[in-house]
Amino acid sequence: MRTAAGRAPHRVRTLVIGLLAGLLALTACAAGEPDSAEPTPRPVTTAESQLLAITRFLNFDAGSRAFSTTVRTSGTDVALAGWIDFVAQAGYAQARTDSGDDALLWTPTTAGIIPQPPDAAGYPTLPIPPFDDAAWTSRALDAEASALDALLLTIGSLGSDRPDNPLLVQQTGAMWLRDDDIDGTPVAVFAAPPSDEPVDADDPPITADTSPLRLWLDSDGLMRRAEVRLSDGWVTVDMPDEPAPSLELPEDADD
Repeated sequence: MRTAAGRAPHRVRTLVIGLLAGLLALTACAAGEPDSAEPTPRPVTTAESQLLAITRFLNFDAGSRAFSTTVRTSGTDVALAGWIDFVAQAGYAQARTDSGDDALLWTPTTAGIIPQPPDAAGYPTLPIPPFDDAAWTSRALDAEASALDALLLTIGSLGSDRPDNPLLVQQTGAMWLRDDDIDGTPVAVFAAPPSDEPVDADDPPITADTSPLRLWLDSDGLMRRAEVRLSDGWVTVDMPDEPAPSLELPEDADD
């Protein structure tokens, strides 16, 4: 009995040591968790700035790009699926809400809707109805008053008839955020330059949240996704790499 009793403290110490070892292992795992967290954003490299410099031109060069998104505006979720014609500086999309379906046409200054069901793919039917059709309801775009309008104007600006200056892209604070994947295609995620002005030494530090626009670019610089920061948060705009029609606008569409 004394021998057994004498061994008890040893067994207790062994058990405690084992438990502590297990806790230390768990703590080490927890301490190592940042390794699997999001990478640290950084300024873009020269090669990355060249991708950013051509991405808007690639949109313009394509003419039209398909897109889909959902934006909350005036307390209502609006699901959009359609096309942006960067040459015509216009867009045409099916707008779906709980109350029904409309086709939405917009230019840099005006938006109009007309009651209309989508095609089999969920896009608006073509051709675009004549703009003098009495079923159209139109209004001026106002980015300050409407999250929808702010989104339309932002995605409509994602095309340019010439490449940007890669050096200026770097100087104005573009940032690499992380690598990602969209439907099996590797992409890099960037925070677009927050302004057109080069960053000055006296300016506040640029961070991942400084820019209101994030871009997902493939290895060729083609934009596959954008995120736009609006008053209610980030809105994701997917831009699949698929054929899109050139939009034949009705007459007086900008009046």
